[in-house]
Amino acid sequence: MNSDIENFLSQYIDLPENIISLFKEIITYIELEPFDFLTKTNENSTSFFIIKTGIVRSYLQTECGKEITRTFFLPGQLTGNIAALIKKTPSNVNYQALTKITAYKGDFIKFKELVLKHHKLSLLYVKTMESTYLKTESLILEISTYSATERYLMLKKIIPDIDNIIAQRYIASYLNVSPVQLSRIKKNLSLFQLK
Repeated sequence: MNSDIENFLSQYIDLPENIISLFKEIITYIELEPFDFLTKTNENSTSFFIIKTGIVRSYLQTECGKEITRTFFLPGQLTGNIAALIKKTPSNVNYQALTKITAYKGDFIKFKELVLKHHKLSLLYVKTMESTYLKTESLILEISTYSATERYLMLKKIIPDIDNIIAQRYIASYLNVSPVQLSRIKKNLSLFQLK
């Protein structure tokens, strides 16, 4: 746990050992099986998660039952419904393991208490919120600017073996296309590569 947490924190800010120790006190190691939930819609969660291994997705479910994957979370990333944690409201999004997950579960309420007491942790909080905002802004830009094919290629750069790791329906949902359309995209790309 020590190096995992220290590596995660160092992405955002250098913290003294005593502050890192305080952060570690509110973290517990967890393991999840594929399709287990980190947070469910309408659930009041007080936890955030730091992924060690595996892939998590966040998704919405429409009234007619269609699942819309918003994003994938990878090792080293922070996940959980941060908006619901901040507003102290039930989650409006599901967070689900797509593969076996090892992660660290943090108590958001205790973290906020520590943030109020320790300036360095408040800087960490600001840095993680900035990172979350930038990731969200980038995702909005991708959705509004790039085609499904371009987004698929971008996803493959981030997770080269994604087609062998998670079900195609989740990739298609992320791209906002049907599984049939995703198959066409992949077929067209393979034809293009043959030329």
